[in-house]
Amino acid sequence: MPRLTCRCGESFSLSLVPHPQGFKLLWEPSREKLIEDLIAPYSFTASDLEFEDKVYQLLYPKNPEFPQVYECPHCGRLAVFAKASDSKPALWFEREKIQGDLDDSLRSLVDEKPRDRDGTQIKFEP
Repeated sequence: MPRLTCRCGESFSLSLVPHPQGFKLLWEPSREKLIEDLIAPYSFTASDLEFEDKVYQLLYPKNPEFPQVYECPHCGRLAVFAKASDSKPALWFEREKIQGDLDDSLRSLVDEKPRDRDGTQIKFEP
C-alpha cells in the first residue's frame, strides 16, 4: 500500500481511488487538446454508454499523462508527482499564510460531493 510522508511528518495512504487529497494538474495549453479529444468520440460512438466509456478512458488512461498532486491533510503542503507512477514527488509547495486568510485547504476550494459514474456520492474513509 503506497504511502506518502509529508515534510511535516504526516503520513497518509495513496491507495484510495479517487483520492480525497488528490488532484490532477492540467496545463492550460493542453486543455484545448483534451477538449478536442473529448469531442471526437461523440461523433462516432453508437450510444451514450459507449461515449461515456471513451471519455472515461481519456480521463483515466492506463498511463496517466497529467502530473499528480496530493495535499497533506495536516499542513496543506502540496506534493507534485511528474507522473502518477513516480515513487517520490518532483516538487513540494508549502502554503503561505496571508493575513486574514482562512485556514482552508486546496480541497475546500473545489470540494463538491464527488460522485461516481452512476451519480452515486463517493464516500471516503478517513
